[in-house]
Amino acid sequence: MNFAVIMQAILPVYLLVGVGLALRGLRVLTPEMEKGMIKMVIHCLYPCLILDKTLGNDLIRQVDVLAWGLGLGFGLIIVGMFFSYLIALALGLKPGNGRRTFCVAAGVQNYGYIAIPLLAALFVMDGNDRVFGVLFIHSLGVEIALWVVGVMIMTGSALGNPKLLISGPTVSVLLGVLLSSTGAWQFFEASGGGVFGAGLRQGMSWLGACAFPMGLVLIGATMYDLIGKERLSPKIALASLVVRLAIMPFLFLAAAKYLPLIPELKQVLVIQAAMPAAVSPILVARHYGGSPGVAVQAVIATSIVALVTMPLWISYGVRFVFGSTFLGE
Repeated sequence: MNFAVIMQAILPVYLLVGVGLALRGLRVLTPEMEKGMIKMVIHCLYPCLILDKTLGNDLIRQVDVLAWGLGLGFGLIIVGMFFSYLIALALGLKPGNGRRTFCVAAGVQNYGYIAIPLLAALFVMDGNDRVFGVLFIHSLGVEIALWVVGVMIMTGSALGNPKLLISGPTVSVLLGVLLSSTGAWQFFEASGGGVFGAGLRQGMSWLGACAFPMGLVLIGATMYDLIGKERLSPKIALASLVVRLAIMPFLFLAAAKYLPLIPELKQVLVIQAAMPAAVSPILVARHYGGSPGVAVQAVIATSIVALVTMPLWISYGVRFVFGSTFLGE
């Protein structure tokens, strides 16, 4: 897989983020509109995408896929937070002055909206999109780590906030696994649900297709609000780059290379290895008394530099994990 192919997949992602920046700057996409659109994406479009890609997906019926997907989604985030904490200590960050926020912000990658179009462009061939079901299982592990362990770190509490796991995406992942495991997913097909079932599945597919383009536009609008409001700290920016775009890619790729995983989960890990910091920790910091400015700097620094590093890591990762013969090379 050559560099040009990967760049061709990555540039539309940043183009849509740029559209969001422009729309917010031109006051077309206002903060009031954004709130409603975010709710629509999280509680309608994204769940439809998840269900469309998990219903009838034979991979997510396999216990080992569920275990490895959830385990790596959860475990690699915990490892990322651990390395972030060590670097925060080395930087001299103190509790109440950004240490906990940096730990969470640099430890969590953008596991959803950027990863989806890249997986589609690079690994979905001949209509075989089963890899998305594996991605959503992995994402559920990330969500558990973020909203339980991440909130626990941010607040110093013992339990985090498991209630936040009750959301459209997590419920739809669990529902997709349940329906696929019991065979009830066939009611969403013409063979089991007739005209109504087929129509419902088609509508679900159309709504789901809107999820990641709109999500990327909203990420751009959010970044517009963040840029310029926080003075960039060189040491926080550099430390974020070290954790997110230097240390963690090696760990993700090592897991993909050496663990007994199905190819689809390896593909997910190759993409996850190259991701910048996630936006979600900004929300965690805002709601749980952290330092949102630290999380903002991690997101901005890694998102900008990732434009260069993503194609490099993905190109290297594909060859390292799958060998030079992958995709006919």
